[in-house]
Amino acid sequence: MLGRDHALSGAFAFAALGPTLHVTGTHLAAGVLLTAGAGVLPDIDHPDSTIARSFGFLTEGFARLVALISGGHRHGTHSLVGIGVFATGALAAGSYQLSGTRVGGHAAFSWHMVPAGLYLALLFSAALRALQIGGHHGDLLGIGGAVITCYSGWDLLRLSVGHWHIPLLTLATALGCAAHIAGDELTHGGCPIFWPFSKHEFHLMPRPLQLTTAKLSETWIVFPLLTGGLVLAVWHATGHPL
Repeated sequence: MLGRDHALSGAFAFAALGPTLHVTGTHLAAGVLLTAGAGVLPDIDHPDSTIARSFGFLTEGFARLVALISGGHRHGTHSLVGIGVFATGALAAGSYQLSGTRVGGHAAFSWHMVPAGLYLALLFSAALRALQIGGHHGDLLGIGGAVITCYSGWDLLRLSVGHWHIPLLTLATALGCAAHIAGDELTHGGCPIFWPFSKHEFHLMPRPLQLTTAKLSETWIVFPLLTGGLVLAVWHATGHPL
């Protein structure tokens, strides 16, 4: 699938779960955008992907390293192990941010914010780039959004998922990555979700119905459905029952 549709699928997944997670306002907006960014995160294993181009040679070089470690495109990062690694990284960054000092109840700059800030900037920028929002200034908007989110602590909000209380950044990362993998499993390529234990590529659709990336079915069916679904999900999550 195209980066645009991966981002939309991640955003839709979070917005659809918004009422269940009891998130509103700025937390809902942050969650939708972060999950959109995480929706393209598994493609960090390809140097020409949307997310790899977010910060030029820095992210492109990192993508080449990830590709080397994960076995190439649509291998390690497109598996359950990949979801676990990305989510654990987000959890560690958030925990380190939380351990920073706060003065008078208000957030003050701390080096503890840096890992989470970098993670947030990457996801925000990737989301804006994939959705073609902000043009050449999208990366600056992403960095600004990361700074605001870190100082406000929106990414640290704990959401109830069953018996667990999971930070917003961690949940958005895992949910977006899962949406990405599900989307790729609709295509002919599939995903080896049990990598490295098995390289078998799983699909969610029988072969005659599998999609080809960037072809008419994705442009005229998948994209409109995701766009419409996201609008309806956000409308419902903001207190307007469908």
